[in-house]
Amino acid sequence: MSDSTTKPRRVCFFGIDGATWKIIKPMVASGRLPNLAAMMENGSYGVLDSTCPANSSLAWTSLQTGVHPGKHGIFFFREQPSGMYQRPIVSWNSVHAPSIWSLANEHGKRVSSLYFPMTFPPEKVDGVMISGLLTPDRNADFIYPPEFRQELEKAVGEVPSDNEPEVVFGTVTQEAAAKKLFETTDQIARIGAYAFDKQDWDLYGIVFRGVDLASHRAWCYQDPQWAKLNPAAAEKGKDLLGSVYDLLDAKLGEIRDRLDDETTLVVASDHGFDRITHRFYVNRWLVEQGYLKLKNGKIAWMKTKLFFRQKFHGALRRLRLLQTYQATMKKLGGGGNSPDMGEAMLMSLVDWPRTKAYSSFGGGEDIVLINLKGRQPEGCVELGQEYESLREEIIDKIKQYKDADGTALVADAWKREDLWSGPSIELAPDIQFLTSDTGVNAGGNPLMPVTSEPALDGMPAMHRLEGVYLMEGPGVVRKGHEAAKGQIADIAVTMLHLLGLPAEDYMDGGLLGDAFEPEWLAANPVLARTGNRGRLDFKKSDDWGSDEDAAKVAETLRSLGYLE
Repeated sequence: MSDSTTKPRRVCFFGIDGATWKIIKPMVASGRLPNLAAMMENGSYGVLDSTCPANSSLAWTSLQTGVHPGKHGIFFFREQPSGMYQRPIVSWNSVHAPSIWSLANEHGKRVSSLYFPMTFPPEKVDGVMISGLLTPDRNADFIYPPEFRQELEKAVGEVPSDNEPEVVFGTVTQEAAAKKLFETTDQIARIGAYAFDKQDWDLYGIVFRGVDLASHRAWCYQDPQWAKLNPAAAEKGKDLLGSVYDLLDAKLGEIRDRLDDETTLVVASDHGFDRITHRFYVNRWLVEQGYLKLKNGKIAWMKTKLFFRQKFHGALRRLRLLQTYQATMKKLGGGGNSPDMGEAMLMSLVDWPRTKAYSSFGGGEDIVLINLKGRQPEGCVELGQEYESLREEIIDKIKQYKDADGTALVADAWKREDLWSGPSIELAPDIQFLTSDTGVNAGGNPLMPVTSEPALDGMPAMHRLEGVYLMEGPGVVRKGHEAAKGQIADIAVTMLHLLGLPAEDYMDGGLLGDAFEPEWLAANPVLARTGNRGRLDFKKSDDWGSDEDAAKVAETLRSLGYLE
């Protein structure tokens, strides 16, 4: 038996946030994306199902822990703490399961983790870590060890946070924003190459989020239905998304050129993409159904106030002065720095003692929360029969909702315990629903003049459940093989297996076995380490950062369409 079959291997992961076969396969067929095409020819590839819902916060956490949300405790970019209506932004401190980085370290493996979403603040790993999405900005402490920052600055120059392109989208021309995206991607690739070459690692991973940002902003330009209604804009922007795929394929090639025969390459996305079809203002629907009650006498005044606030903040955002204004207001005691100031204004309208159910006032979530007595500050719904009957009633009604054009907007809805399981289930929304083809964007404003409407502007494009995975490694991975569908928690288990390490017995993921050569699987049986289920209950420090940092992260999430 050859050494390549039995020797423990190194693993290199290359993440393309938001990548979909709907774009990759046609581009490969046209002769583009040569590195992804080579991986399809020389390795295995398939569909990778995301979490439900297909949100980056849940999905990247599952990819890095091997467990589903009921165990890792992330259900969106916002927490749902007991005893308050405000919902702080999550961080890695919110995650209740160990990462593959820490698990690899426990077995004596060194890691290099670069720009993975959800990893702020960075873990103190044996190796290096640079946090990705949810890092406030480049001035934050998002690099471990701290001296690695100085090393990088000396070797390759500035170390950007990966949200810098999001900050400028919507504030400058599309051409200028695309230029910033390409520049940031190039610099992150330089950092990745330096860490690849100079660090002693067994598990290496880097994530690029350019495809996700470009898809949110530019999918509409290549959507035939939207392009027919907006031909000039579609013609101007039709090449943007493809050019970002081309760029990341080139960066993948730079990594592939560095690999030896003892390293297995894994490429994956956290979800797919497609067009947005409608907007559904969930709190407006809850008002109509009588579950959400608003205070009398304040609605007209609040509509006017919100209208002028939106216009004012939009102007500041375009001038790139919004964060400066918010910081100044905070110093003056005006609360201008709050990341959910608009939400607070809407929530001040709610007559909480008479409200039975509500949704996110920040938008972006397909959820309903019950105003539960003893959990929410002014809860009015009793735990037990009233709680259960209310959830069943809302689920039945919301599944029947149709837009004025006759389109059914909700595909399914669940009680949280029917969708997830695990020790973190109490952090989940009471009701989670899934929109039709996941193409509907949820809004949180209960004052909207309509309950739903077609999304004629085409933005933001919406996530789809089907992402991608590809694997390549001589003697290990089958060649030219379209493998069976996997699910995102499988990636953690598969990478641990390639390292010669056991999966934890609490993990929900499994081995992507159909992608492997039978000889490799026969020589390398799947291992499991037992006795660690109690680790899912541990709690980390809740010291996330300042209100100013939270405001910066909220602005990033708004630019992606995750918040209003």
